[in-house]
Amino acid sequence: MLPYGPVFAIAVAMGFAATLLVRGVARRAGVVDRPDGFRKTQKDAIPLLGGIGVFVAFCGSLGVSCLVTGAPELAACFQSSDTWFLLGGATLVLLLGFVDDVWGLRARWKSLGMLLVSLAMYGGGYRIGAISNPFGKDLGLGWLALPLTAFWFMGCMNAINLIDGLDGLAAGVTVFAAGTVLMVGMMFGNTGASLLAAALAGATLGFLLLNFHPASIYLGDCGSLLLGFLLACIGMKGAQKSQMVVALMIPVIALGLPIMDTSLAILRRWLKLVPFTVSDRQHIHHKLLEMGLSHRTTVLVMYGGCLILAVLALLMTGTHSWRAAAVLLAVGLLTFISIRTLGRNEYRLFRKRVADYLTEREHRVRSRSAGYVASGSMRNAQSVEDIWRTFVRAAEKMELDRVDLALSGLPGNNVGTSRYFRWQNGLNGRQQDDVTWTAVFPLRANGTHLGRLRVQKVTNGQPLSAEIPETLQLLSKAVAMNVERLGTYGAPTVRPRHTARP
Repeated sequence: MLPYGPVFAIAVAMGFAATLLVRGVARRAGVVDRPDGFRKTQKDAIPLLGGIGVFVAFCGSLGVSCLVTGAPELAACFQSSDTWFLLGGATLVLLLGFVDDVWGLRARWKSLGMLLVSLAMYGGGYRIGAISNPFGKDLGLGWLALPLTAFWFMGCMNAINLIDGLDGLAAGVTVFAAGTVLMVGMMFGNTGASLLAAALAGATLGFLLLNFHPASIYLGDCGSLLLGFLLACIGMKGAQKSQMVVALMIPVIALGLPIMDTSLAILRRWLKLVPFTVSDRQHIHHKLLEMGLSHRTTVLVMYGGCLILAVLALLMTGTHSWRAAAVLLAVGLLTFISIRTLGRNEYRLFRKRVADYLTEREHRVRSRSAGYVASGSMRNAQSVEDIWRTFVRAAEKMELDRVDLALSGLPGNNVGTSRYFRWQNGLNGRQQDDVTWTAVFPLRANGTHLGRLRVQKVTNGQPLSAEIPETLQLLSKAVAMNVERLGTYGAPTVRPRHTARP
């Protein structure tokens, strides 16, 4: 009989005992998480470093189970270089998170450390080299295997790290995901992955007994990153013998909740034009709390979602392609409903970003087109007034707010005469305190200074598209060349005139 039960039971006991010990040490050392009234809503300072207890239980349960049961499967697990490479990578991730918990790390350095560990795991044989295809041979990834593997590791670690916002949430999600990989490994005879999944599920459950609301210890970054890393490794090993549409879809579906939460967080921060490392209170669990659910109820609802996804992932194993496709369709429908329900804010931000992009693109195209059309039309101008009217039509399409054109006399021809034109757009509702972009373009042709063109546009702090100054540069050159071509300004000085309300 395979020793999954003993490994799990020993891991639970060791996880609880090791977490108790770590909790006391962390409290005495002052490594605690203090409330801030924003994201950290606990009343008192809570000890961190719970990940150390999970790590000790994970490794210790395998060793103790091997000594107690003498199972050859456990001996083979310890003799495998893959296992030792996994433990080495887990140690590095634990140390990275420990440094962040105790002393603090900049987000860039923590991300770099996670990336280096991911690349090391790729070098050690943990890689996504191909994707299974139910209609033919597996699809080899070639050079894409490296970035996809790194993305898998980074994604899993960040997913668990980001969802670790409520007591017992990240640990509970990990128990469900590891349990799913355990069941899949047992179904396909993947003993090594199943033993590791049993150890992870048990160690995390032992920690969860002290982490469920009200928690007396937190995972810390050392714990959340460790759980994400171990899930990435075990999920990859568990998919090696699975015959399904896409081998990694089972662990992906099992981790569907944190993956969706992470994806929404990345999308939300990108749409808001803020760094991805900025914290907020817009995660799925925060939105459930805002709906009026209690802390425990919110966590239990999240557990229910994990359970549903775990069942769907198990339904994909050993099924025909059409059944797997049906499960994927159900997952897609469930994801769509969840995003529409819990991701309304991101959906509105996305629609606004798309609408702003389309409006800006239309304005850029219209501005550039107006500039080229106007510069071409000025070649047929018979007077300065014709040039000015052509320029005003372009200014209206470019949504400028004010234009002043001042011309001085040509040497040897009406010396001393000058012309002055002004146009102001009264349709934009410009106010005195509006933030305005102003530019002055000198008018020169064949080495002769002809005057200047002054342009203003209300921006109110919004970025100005590059098409505006580029098009105005083109138009100012066209005005100068055609004014020089005419060689005279005809009528005497004209006082400022307005074609719209000043």
